[in-house]
Amino acid sequence: MTVRNDLWDLPRHGRLARFLRGPVRRRLSPVLQRRFHRRYAVVQRWRWHELDIIIQPGIFPPGPTISTTVLLDHLSARGDALRGVQAFDLGSGTGIVALALARAGAVVSASDINPRAAANVAENAALNCLPVSVVVADQLKGIDGSGLDLITITPPYYPADPATAAERAWFCGRDFDYFHRLFPQLAILDLDRTEVLMMLSEDCALEHIAAIAGGHGLGLDLVHARRRWLEWTLLFRVVAREGAT
Repeated sequence: MTVRNDLWDLPRHGRLARFLRGPVRRRLSPVLQRRFHRRYAVVQRWRWHELDIIIQPGIFPPGPTISTTVLLDHLSARGDALRGVQAFDLGSGTGIVALALARAGAVVSASDINPRAAANVAENAALNCLPVSVVVADQLKGIDGSGLDLITITPPYYPADPATAAERAWFCGRDFDYFHRLFPQLAILDLDRTEVLMMLSEDCALEHIAAIAGGHGLGLDLVHARRRWLEWTLLFRVVAREGAT
């Protein structure tokens, strides 16, 4: 399947898929959420290729969703092109993306607003014997982005206010505060020099998020899309776009 460079130009779900995504998923969702929270209330392990990571309780796990693996597969396909790249993984969680970049030869820094997540990144970097510089930071605040070649972001995008540090990995604020703060920080970067990759899903408010980006002169160019479990996962490149609204 070829996906054109357009936010909304994706094949539509069939009637059965729409039914499964609607009434069926609404009924199953509470059950699945309870199982998810029970499972990840204890330490878990997860592997991607040769990387072995520990998932500490309360840290966003890469396994149950495909967004992380879509980004990992995309980066893996770049091969030697990542060698020597100055990379920054924003909101790193367990650090799996940062570790994949480091293993590919990039010079990697990673951040998370949650100190427990930052500690988990450092733990996994040590476990895999990979050099990753880790800081606790709120998005790009205090980060010098002028020398970066690549920024990877797997943002929270569900519109609710996070009640705990762990929920910041899921919820972007009722009024999409996360994106209202993020896009102005990206807009001041030289996006011809610094590539910014962001994972999103068809289940988030894509049009609303794109409108926030457009208000800061930015656009979202679709790089890759994959459908699994009745959901499109989308990888975008954040670009400067003259006249974006």
